[in-house]
Amino acid sequence: MAGELVQARNILAIGQRLEIFFENSEEGTSGYSSRVEDIVGDDLVVAMPVDERHVPVIPRARENLYVLAAGDGCHFRFFSTYRKHGRIDGRLPVLHMSIPEIAERFQKRGLFRVKVNLIVTVRLVDREGQIDAPVRVRVVDLSGSGMAFVWPKQVPLNSDAALEINDIPGVGTLELMSRIMRCTRIEREDDLPVYHVGVQFQSLSRALRDKIVRYLFQVQRAQVGRETND
Repeated sequence: MAGELVQARNILAIGQRLEIFFENSEEGTSGYSSRVEDIVGDDLVVAMPVDERHVPVIPRARENLYVLAAGDGCHFRFFSTYRKHGRIDGRLPVLHMSIPEIAERFQKRGLFRVKVNLIVTVRLVDREGQIDAPVRVRVVDLSGSGMAFVWPKQVPLNSDAALEINDIPGVGTLELMSRIMRCTRIEREDDLPVYHVGVQFQSLSRALRDKIVRYLFQVQRAQVGRETND
């Protein structure tokens, strides 16, 4: 997280618009619209989200939630945990979720790519299907559907790369094919430039993707904790 950290209770208010993402939300898609209906103790009570068919969407027990809250000319984002569902005054269906200590003020909406301390083994694949020798490089960031890694030279877009990442906490070893979507030159002081290569995972199962997202939640929570202590 790179934005200003604020006390979550100071920016939450009844009637505030929210966008809620569950752990299995697809990256790049919209979350579920909701609003704050009440704040009771340590519970944030929000309107029950519904899908495009107006069917209520209820998280799994203790599921992690990623929440965007509308602010004055900005957005806030924070992590929460689903607790229970019910009704207000016996009529309005609602979800109860935990109120976090910290929220982040930021400008850009959407799901996140998280900076991680991981090493990936990359084998580039050319258009003729020839596979290059493996190279171990640093991961720049990771998301539920892709990653970026450091590379010493420019690579062609829409080519493929075989990836292997070992010992991801809660995930294990990740071996899969990916498609190169971007290649950005990064200038460095007193050194040769490098490239940040962004790839999209190919044929990633929902179960494995959910494990990656849960890992990212843990990393983000730890990062927020360190920044708060600083």
